[in-house]
Amino acid sequence: MGLLDKWKSKGVPKAAPADWDNAFKANVNCYGKEGEEPFGALVLTEDTPTILPKEPWKQYALDGRPLTDWKLVLVSITKKGVVGIIDYAAAMEKLTAYLWDQRQDSVLTRGLSLAQLEKLLK
Repeated sequence: MGLLDKWKSKGVPKAAPADWDNAFKANVNCYGKEGEEPFGALVLTEDTPTILPKEPWKQYALDGRPLTDWKLVLVSITKKGVVGIIDYAAAMEKLTAYLWDQRQDSVLTRGLSLAQLEKLLK
């Protein structure tokens, strides 16, 4: 069994992974309407290797208060817009197949195709 065969069996991509220094680091955004609890959101864009926090609810707060509701916004450059929004924790579980690397509090995703982004919504 060759090295590539071992990678296939573990779900590691065949292509060389992007490095952390050249990947897009997702920005945390907070949204909410008056009278409603705000939520945090991060964006994952088609074909863009991205650094995402593993558990943003442990890392970020708004005015000193933790945000408990987090979303991952999936953006397509092919369709030129948002293709969907998914609960962040659920998205992280589904993204495990698309990870190149991880650190203590962050993961590095490979650039996902439009079809792969849409698959995350199912």
